[in-house]
Amino acid sequence: MRFLPSNRPLPFRWVVLGLATWSQASATFVTYGIGPLAAIWQQDFSLSQTQAGLLVSVVNIGPLLSMLFVGRMLDQYGERWIIGCGSLLLGLTMGLAGFLSSYETLLFLLFLVGIHYGTAQPGGSKVVVQWFPPAQRGLAMGIRQAGIPIGGALAGLCIPFLSIQYHWATAVWLQAALAITGGFLFLFIYRNPKTKETETKEDYRLWDELKRLFQQKPLYPLLCSGWFLVSLQMVLVAHLVLFLKNTIEVSLVSAGRMLAVSLFFGMVGRMTLAWLSDTVWKGDRIRPLILSIWSSVIGVILLCTVSPYLPVWTLFFLCGWLGFFGIGWYSLFIVEVAERSSRRSIGLTVSYALTINQIAIITAPALFGWLVDWQDSYFPPWFLLTVPLGASGIWLWSAYLRDSSPKKNCEKTIAEKKSF
Repeated sequence: MRFLPSNRPLPFRWVVLGLATWSQASATFVTYGIGPLAAIWQQDFSLSQTQAGLLVSVVNIGPLLSMLFVGRMLDQYGERWIIGCGSLLLGLTMGLAGFLSSYETLLFLLFLVGIHYGTAQPGGSKVVVQWFPPAQRGLAMGIRQAGIPIGGALAGLCIPFLSIQYHWATAVWLQAALAITGGFLFLFIYRNPKTKETETKEDYRLWDELKRLFQQKPLYPLLCSGWFLVSLQMVLVAHLVLFLKNTIEVSLVSAGRMLAVSLFFGMVGRMTLAWLSDTVWKGDRIRPLILSIWSSVIGVILLCTVSPYLPVWTLFFLCGWLGFFGIGWYSLFIVEVAERSSRRSIGLTVSYALTINQIAIITAPALFGWLVDWQDSYFPPWFLLTVPLGASGIWLWSAYLRDSSPKKNCEKTIAEKKSF
């Protein structure tokens, strides 16, 4: 499988990467900003806890329903119009929320926001695979994936401040403006790359391609590992502060700082692990992915068993460790899924994997919280999370050892580098 840029100068691929990263960061600024906004909307609209939580949930349901269709459109029509128009629609839809005073209408608009957000992840991932050779693909994907924690961090900093100083509509319109700007930039600057091979637009039925993906059993260990890793990632985002405050009895401010450290090192991990997979592991994404799994398991075990007896600085270190491996793994996963896909269905294959992960994103925080309430303890839920996570690492490693593809992939990578 070979994806070659057009005859543009090589630095243009880094411009393309900047566009994809902006689109991802601005889209995440919108979706991650719903959390702080929900707390404000709860007061303004006199909402219950359930109603406020539903505002966040409905945004995550949108990508679950849209990403498979987005993946198919990416494969058929290219990235330029899908990502560009998706960002525009995301911004326009979010901007309308600034004029609303009805909870039901707001709920529907946020559902549409989630639908349009479904273009960002698979589209940006395909951009990286299309424009970058294997020797740079991991680093490029890591930079693009860093747009997620960057956008999330900016949302956490800017939206509460703007909402308090001015009005929540001001924050909403800033979200809309950044997304719309990203969409226009992508439409005006980005061009779909050409390949050395004759480019053909193959039409295919979505369900036929999905059945083919269902039958790809070598993908199962990878998808299973992604499921439990993203579950851990979302549990950390949703429950780490509560765990540190309620179980270890650190202050709320310190717990928030520990979460910030975890997210920061997650951003660093997404770039560093991906770069190491390019350089140290020579394009092998599975080994660092397995390293991330077992490092995360060790980190969670230490967190829930010995953390009450640790000084504060070691808790910061432990949260950074969990962020680096428990959040930083994502770029490796996306690149590996994309590189295993066929030439005509990169977008759909990535969307297929992301849709499976989206189910975990929606369910894992709620299920973990329910287990904590049921057991009145954090230890059983942490244990129930680490056991299948570790088992998925063993399954992935066993499949990796049985499969002869690492050698073939290495030979293919050498050939692809020569063709660049």
